[in-house]
Amino acid sequence: MARWQERDWLDGHYELFMQFDNGFDWVEAAQTLWALPQVTGVWTEREFDPEADPALDPFDILVTTDLLTKHLYGVAHLPDGKNAPCGCAVNLERGWFIFFLPIAGLGRCYDVGTYPFGDTGRPWTQEVDEWLAGLAQGIYREVPFRVAAIGPEMLTLDMIEEPDPGMLKSRSCGVMLPFGNELLWLPRTGAGETE
Repeated sequence: MARWQERDWLDGHYELFMQFDNGFDWVEAAQTLWALPQVTGVWTEREFDPEADPALDPFDILVTTDLLTKHLYGVAHLPDGKNAPCGCAVNLERGWFIFFLPIAGLGRCYDVGTYPFGDTGRPWTQEVDEWLAGLAQGIYREVPFRVAAIGPEMLTLDMIEEPDPGMLKSRSCGVMLPFGNELLWLPRTGAGETE
């Protein structure tokens, strides 16, 4: 695999957006994320070569790197067997932890088209949504979160900040909610679409 290029990080993000009750849970969430087999990391610069540049131990880097001003980067091992660039960021003030896949990088693996993806999305969105839901479940087992959203970046933010009571019937992005001891996964239905 060659070094990621600047162009691989363009065109916005497709995200797993999680909100925690404790604003500092992101530390354990990040450590858990980068230990999952679906991702490899971690690097502090976007243009890394996974084969030539040694990865940093996420347990060490989170102590020395300020995620409030920097992102961490890695490789996503997607369900189609291909790899895409990925990263994570945090907003400590609001208790957000975001794992993101740049749309241009996803374009190495899928025919992503352009945003917006339409009411029903494209075939790749369901596969990537399920993959991201698997990451969320892995994180939730170690660090329970209040709510998570999966989809294009602004839609995930809207779903977290302004949850719509009707989201159980119609969702423009996927939602994950704690339900007892389980995590309820509600896939996207598309704007105006119902299950």
